[in-house]
Amino acid sequence: MLFTLAARRTKRVMLSLGRAAVKAFAADAVLSAAAFAILCFASGCRSIMLGDALIIMFTILLPLWLIFFFLEVRKYGLKIFHRYDEDIIGGAFTGLDKKSRIFEAGVHTFHSGDFRGALDIFTELDASDLPRSREEQAIVSFYRGRCYQIMGIYPNAIINYDKAEENGFTLAEMPVFRARCLAESGDTKRAVDILLKLVDSDHQYSSRARLEIGNIYLKLNDGETALKWYNEAIERRESYASALGGAAIAYNLLKDFDKASEYFRLAMLNNIEDPHGFTNYFEEVQAAVMLGNRSSSDSSKS
Repeated sequence: MLFTLAARRTKRVMLSLGRAAVKAFAADAVLSAAAFAILCFASGCRSIMLGDALIIMFTILLPLWLIFFFLEVRKYGLKIFHRYDEDIIGGAFTGLDKKSRIFEAGVHTFHSGDFRGALDIFTELDASDLPRSREEQAIVSFYRGRCYQIMGIYPNAIINYDKAEENGFTLAEMPVFRARCLAESGDTKRAVDILLKLVDSDHQYSSRARLEIGNIYLKLNDGETALKWYNEAIERRESYASALGGAAIAYNLLKDFDKASEYFRLAMLNNIEDPHGFTNYFEEVQAAVMLGNRSSSDSSKS
């Protein structure tokens, strides 16, 4: 264990040195050129000896390399190797080889919010003939699945999640991710079945299961069924603020606007996530339902 830890930290140091070198040489070229220009001007543009030029370049290079090295190492904090998602990636892609560099570029791009760019990188790695362990293949498939899910391409996300699990990948969030993708793809029954297995279980995300089921039915505009699940979550104080918010939307669908307003207020008081976005969604749903009521009323009069 101690040897493995030391080896991984050594790889991290070597990788940081390599990245720092690239930046240091680039900065050194600029600063050395500026130094040569200043010397040329000060000496009346006499020729500079090669030895003097090399001394200047290395004098500038070494401090720059140290500075960039410590900046690179600092990014990792207390993490052993990976800057992002070390609990997910673990001991995979910890080398200095091409596959590890490509993978790390993909993870960095993913966490920068460029999911299309990240998907392209992970797909390139997945399609390459670079040797990968079963664990590494599973992780690449998982990240491809996440990119597809975030981008709204749910069938592709499910395919990659399946591939990840076939290669032994496990993650507590996976049932929730899979259920969301299935629901968005129209397979409500399978999605709900997955979440029902989490209800009242010892799974890490069992406390979100009722909320997630409510969200599925809410997207189907089935306010009554959605409200049933939200109320159960509220009674058990599971994902409490989000369940209150879901109930508020469900009451809008059921045209009980007084209850909707009451639960909206409770959700806000309990610090629902993204209150601005939730407020806009609540108002949009309420306005759409009211407009539907008005249209129905006008039709009946005519």
